[in-house]
Amino acid sequence: MDINLNRKTILVDGVNVRCFYAGNGNTPVVLLHGAGVDSAMMSWAEGMELLAEEFKVIAPDLPGYGGSDRIEGEYTLQFYTDIVKGIIEAFECSPVIMAGLSLGGGICLNMALNYPELIKLLIPVDAWGIFPKLPYHRLTYWYTRSKINDNLYQWTGKYQSLIRWSLNYNLIGDKSKVTEALVEEVQRAMLEPDAGKPFISFQRSEITKTGLKTDLFSRLGEISMPTLLIHGSRDKAVPLKYAVAASKIIPNCRLHIMEGCKHWPQKERPGEFVKVVGDFIKRH
Repeated sequence: MDINLNRKTILVDGVNVRCFYAGNGNTPVVLLHGAGVDSAMMSWAEGMELLAEEFKVIAPDLPGYGGSDRIEGEYTLQFYTDIVKGIIEAFECSPVIMAGLSLGGGICLNMALNYPELIKLLIPVDAWGIFPKLPYHRLTYWYTRSKINDNLYQWTGKYQSLIRWSLNYNLIGDKSKVTEALVEEVQRAMLEPDAGKPFISFQRSEITKTGLKTDLFSRLGEISMPTLLIHGSRDKAVPLKYAVAASKIIPNCRLHIMEGCKHWPQKERPGEFVKVVGDFIKRH
């Protein structure tokens, strides 16, 4: 990385959170990664390098991921939201431009609804919560509570071929972007002790039999700040139709579709992502 990447660990509500930050711009941009085996640098290294040329960029490892603490309690959406609020307060940089992928996008939406004074612009990416239910909701509810889910990372983490298949199937549309280095990085994260626990805890706390515990979807019309939804056209985890519907409900919203991308568009095509975000920031 060419940028001067700094890191520090801050204590938020008794939890040590590792944060990466770079860039000398006056405009603070907070980047939140997704769930599963993600981390700040796994999702945002490329985008952070490009954004830091113009903006002050902050990317935390959410609790349970990367270099941040694991907790004993539940990883709920509200827990993560309060942690992110504490990070923004620790950096004394509000209001911020906030972008978040998947779980990070759900945190963005919850922040916008509960702490709107902390956010200037909102950029949810393939976001959790832009739907009333998951695509196969009852099946997913069952799966999140199954032994298969409990042991998934230990089983699949041993086999690079399975990791490569999963990256191609779920996350990245352009197979040439699934490099040996990326497969190895994901494998290392999967084989960490209890790697899947934070996401399993989140799933079990938020996915109920009939819907989602934190109903963001029915409140999308309350979002007050300008919003840019970014979405991969071929996302299977959060199908594009949900982003299209959400873009019509959120009052001051535009939708940018990243053609051919799946559930990791900012990782697959960071140049396009950063250009769209930069244009959106300049416009506002």
